[in-house]
Amino acid sequence: MKWETLIPVTITIIFVVIGWVVAHKLTSQRDIKNKQREIRIQYLLEAYEALMVAGRNRTILPNYEQVERAVFLLEMFGTPSQVELSRKFTKEMAENNNSNFTELVVEIRNFVRNELDLKHLGRDINILRIDPINPEHNKLIQPTAKASAD
Repeated sequence: MKWETLIPVTITIIFVVIGWVVAHKLTSQRDIKNKQREIRIQYLLEAYEALMVAGRNRTILPNYEQVERAVFLLEMFGTPSQVELSRKFTKEMAENNNSNFTELVVEIRNFVRNELDLKHLGRDINILRIDPINPEHNKLIQPTAKASAD
């Protein structure tokens, strides 16, 4: 084999190997980021759902374990703003046994929608509560819709 042929072939092989290694590394990093994003969104949606259910009920007691888990998930996967709002909620609950967490729920919703490339919905939130049939009166208690904004 001639040196004039061997040198360009060797250089080409080196560039191909380097290109493959770089492409593999970039693809691996992208896959890791996508999986992290997927897990984060999954857990934030779980926290969002628990808080929405709590907001729909007159008392937090029926789903206190889900709300506790939501706070844990927000500490683990939330943005700094979500963590701060979660801590505010936790502090208010500890001090007053009550808290308005609409701002927190809206923050989670808007973050997840942004991550999923969905349109921003603003600061309002819509909650529907339908009470079951009241056996004493044998009629449907009127549903109530609650829209709130901070």
